[in-house]
Amino acid sequence: MESAIFSEIKKLGIDVLSIEARHHIHQNPDLSEHEEATRDYIAGKLTELGIPYETGFADTGLVAVISGESSGPVIAIRADMDALPIQEENPDLACRSRKDGVMHACGHDVHTAVLLGVGAYLQSIRSTLPGTVKLLFQPAEESIGGAQRMIDDGCLENPHVDAVLGLHVEPSLPVGSVGIKYGKMYACSDEVDIDIYGTSSHGARPDLGNDAIYMASAIIQNTQAIISRNIAPTDSAVCTFGTIQGGNVRNQVADHVKLTGMIRAMDETTREYLRDRITSVCDSVTSMMGGSATVHFRPSYSPLINTDHMVDLVRSAASELLGEDAVIQEATPQLTVEDFAYFAAARPACFWHLGCTAAEDNSLQILHNSGFHPDDACIPIGIAVQVRAVLDLMHQQ
Repeated sequence: MESAIFSEIKKLGIDVLSIEARHHIHQNPDLSEHEEATRDYIAGKLTELGIPYETGFADTGLVAVISGESSGPVIAIRADMDALPIQEENPDLACRSRKDGVMHACGHDVHTAVLLGVGAYLQSIRSTLPGTVKLLFQPAEESIGGAQRMIDDGCLENPHVDAVLGLHVEPSLPVGSVGIKYGKMYACSDEVDIDIYGTSSHGARPDLGNDAIYMASAIIQNTQAIISRNIAPTDSAVCTFGTIQGGNVRNQVADHVKLTGMIRAMDETTREYLRDRITSVCDSVTSMMGGSATVHFRPSYSPLINTDHMVDLVRSAASELLGEDAVIQEATPQLTVEDFAYFAAARPACFWHLGCTAAEDNSLQILHNSGFHPDDACIPIGIAVQVRAVLDLMHQQ
């Protein structure tokens, strides 16, 4: 049966369909919240496949439904569609982006192509399906969290979804392998803005002012001490300031500095602790030095926590298809974030990693990089594992 899935993917031309779709989407990337062209392309492909769909989810998302002939569980599979504001640097890639400054550098083109392939396969065996599958094509993973907006717009209802699957390409894994993680997989995140206020004076008389740049440097150092001295070594958290802006001229004590950055943690307790400690450090440092500070946190994504029995399902499916040695159990979570977390919080779920780097590729392959180029050979593998997991779950029920 396992080899039969790959044979059917090839026989039905689903591998060609999906790879062509990936190339089209890669050549024509859409930024977050502007995925209209990608949505319309997907809608056209769904129409060709005879799969009904609805638009209007999170503005530019769409949901397709494949209903089996007999009743059973409702399983959703999600793919994100948005690209990144990055200039592609793959001059020899035939399907390189045609849009200046926009690129699929996070593999969402692969995710979408895999989901189209899954839809094509399941539609071809629809009469034998003991249940229903919903295909969730989601916008805005890279910006505002399209997953929660899809949920708010009812993507998990009518019919009510019982479980959700999702995947992400992983360049550290070779094509033909998958990565799984039980429990905590990705971090939660907040953006942080800190405004530091002092008093300006001539640079020759710093004693007459309160130096906001000096206060900012103390805040940066002391917030890093929170990570190294207040967070348990067995826990994980980061605090990173990516920008610092302040001062007007070289011979003046600055009266204002703005820091922007982010915090990440693996659980809500640590997240709240970081917020409290950073605020306390800012207040203490600036008060001691005669200034003041305002601290604003903007919550980003929640931690992504997989459901054990759903991970078991994917692990079994991948092992049957690829062999047990091809399934990598990841020991530690990552401090990156992923808004699939909202689906995983709403329903039993598994988010897993799809190896996407060719064995002969010796280049540095990392996500969000201008030279990122996943191997198309990973696409049929992603389709097969998702299909096998869906069928196994349906027959378990």
